[in-house]
Amino acid sequence: MMKSLVRAIAGMMTAMMLGAGSAALAQSAPVEEGTYVLEGGSYSITVEKTATGLMVKEPNKDSPYQPAGADRPDTYLFFNPNTGYTYGIRGIDSQTIEAFKDVAGNVPTRLKRLGGSPAARPIRAIDPGPSGAPAEGADADVARKYQALSTSDPDNAQSWTACSAAALKRSIATGAEADTYGMQVAQMLRLIAVNGEVTPCPDAIPQTLWDKAKGIDDLGKGDAAARAAGTTPAPAPDADRADRLRLNADMAAKAAADAERIKSEKDAYAAALAESQRAQDQYQREREAYEAESARVKAAQEAYDAQMTRYRASGGRTTPQ
Repeated sequence: MMKSLVRAIAGMMTAMMLGAGSAALAQSAPVEEGTYVLEGGSYSITVEKTATGLMVKEPNKDSPYQPAGADRPDTYLFFNPNTGYTYGIRGIDSQTIEAFKDVAGNVPTRLKRLGGSPAARPIRAIDPGPSGAPAEGADADVARKYQALSTSDPDNAQSWTACSAAALKRSIATGAEADTYGMQVAQMLRLIAVNGEVTPCPDAIPQTLWDKAKGIDDLGKGDAAARAAGTTPAPAPDADRADRLRLNADMAAKAAADAERIKSEKDAYAAALAESQRAQDQYQREREAYEAESARVKAAQEAYDAQMTRYRASGGRTTPQ
């Protein structure tokens, strides 16, 4: 069950990173097999054709996409029961696809295809660059550090990979570009962070960026609460910040609910484990007491038998004690 919950959270993270939307565009083309990378980032997916549609392979799961129908050519859809949303892939040209959440009014995100077949062009957790390794420098060293952590600490691999990508971006981009990308990564990480107040990797995502991402998330939650109450949300203090919000308010609320459910199930599991340990300890104590009593009874019987043997050997002249 915990694995399914982790996959649920990972599915919501994917939607945020890929963007959301279903805006209809005139241009379309068949989706080609290959590995696609998010424009301006390092997140990648692999697309393979199947007998009925497409198989989209992400770092944490495989998702079967089916044709959307004749009225939506070159478009494939996948319903995720864990999140309750339908996601789409749409071909633009031989090198470009759009990934979106099939909700009216949202904007799709484009991914570019890398050359070669998926088997011939495996993608590392971060773009290694022409030399096969991140560029030299302090930020590149930070990227290497978190890339190594993603291997040595598999339980938190997704977080460390994201931190590595943010550090790598800072090593090859301008400060403004790196900050923008770092903000997007921070928004993603806040979905799974145990402590949403503190950045998990301050040398890759500074606390100042983390705080800005938190402010954007809080703004989205405020809008969702206003809509639920039937009131009009207050105008955003900074329209640019709202424009950078890649995760809409209902997904943020669902992520919070999933996180709370995970915590409750972990607590219940820990309580059950403790009860099982107590029962095992009680059983062990009772077994030891039983074995000690059995040994005492056996020793008494052996002493009595020995005394009776001596009594019989003496012809019954000695009275047993």
